[in-house]
Amino acid sequence: MRNIKWALALACILPALGYAQQNYTIQGTVGKLDKPAKAYLRLNYDGKERIDSMEMKSGKFEFKGSIPSPMEAHLRIIHDNVPFDPAKPPKQDILPFLIEGTTIKFVATDSIKHAKISGSPLNAENERVNALLKPIYDQYEALNNEYKAKSLADQQDPKFIKSLEDRANAIQQQTIDAKLDYVAKNPKSYMALMAFNSTLPPEFDAVKAEKIFATLDPSLQASILGKDLAKRIALVKKTSEGVEAQDFTQPDIEGKPVKLSDYRGKYVLIDFWASWCAPCRRENPNLVKSYAKYQKEGFEILGVSMDKAADKAKWLKAIQDDGLTWKQVGDLKGWDNEAGVMYDVKAIPMNFLVDPHGKIIAKYLRGEELDKKLAEIFKK
Repeated sequence: MRNIKWALALACILPALGYAQQNYTIQGTVGKLDKPAKAYLRLNYDGKERIDSMEMKSGKFEFKGSIPSPMEAHLRIIHDNVPFDPAKPPKQDILPFLIEGTTIKFVATDSIKHAKISGSPLNAENERVNALLKPIYDQYEALNNEYKAKSLADQQDPKFIKSLEDRANAIQQQTIDAKLDYVAKNPKSYMALMAFNSTLPPEFDAVKAEKIFATLDPSLQASILGKDLAKRIALVKKTSEGVEAQDFTQPDIEGKPVKLSDYRGKYVLIDFWASWCAPCRRENPNLVKSYAKYQKEGFEILGVSMDKAADKAKWLKAIQDDGLTWKQVGDLKGWDNEAGVMYDVKAIPMNFLVDPHGKIIAKYLRGEELDKKLAEIFKK
């Protein structure tokens, strides 16, 4: 997305208490485009996509409306009415921006994606923050250029790859630190909310995140993005280490119901995966190895499929091909798997290690990390 590095999908959770409806006006000029050129404004919130459109006249367009809080939006220009050819798809002329309750002007000579924005304090602040972060992002570009300059043999060298990964991780931490510093210094800025939101990976420390979220202005917490963030924190908190694992029931490959609570008294790894997931399939040999080593000690695995019903045959074949001898369950709803939603699974492979008392004691154990954790538990 152009110059908006922090935006995520939006949803609702908290009662509105800060932002009232905001009226906006979007005025644009793109050269001298005329009919059949059309302008489109797209918003997405409360689970609904909202698209407004109008024909261009002498290069101009205007949209008016209201929003419950600032949010990300997109402007798109269709320059002609040539039928879409999937063999030769045209380049899309799209500009993501932040919409707020004011008159925002866009001026461009040829395409909306090159437009200059005025009249919007929020977009101006976005540009300032991007400039602040640019020296850090430039380090990523330098790493990429270093990689491309190497020979194929050097690119595949494990030591070089490890060096790149270590340096990339260090740059990522610099980015997070810079954003959190901005959040601490600008608790009333909507950009601070976006910055904080962007620092949270699929798995994060929910207790720490909750404390930082509480420092933000109540109006930000009540915005569309703030509500979504509050929901994420609450969901992740339910799967934090030390809390009781939420029970669920899913059918196994024969259609028989299996409960997580059936495993009380044993250490059980809840493993979310799918037949189509290459990283999951690469991880399966590690699970097979750990299962063979520790099953007799009281270790079990409960595989939960994120496959869809149409892929059931592929799921069953993957179980057989990968030698997965432990119990496999799944409601075959894909990403809408009820257990996956309950555990806020946004990426796979993902796993949770539950102790004999039903409490989560670790999660996202990949590679040798699972074996190390089990060796610690069973003193091997």
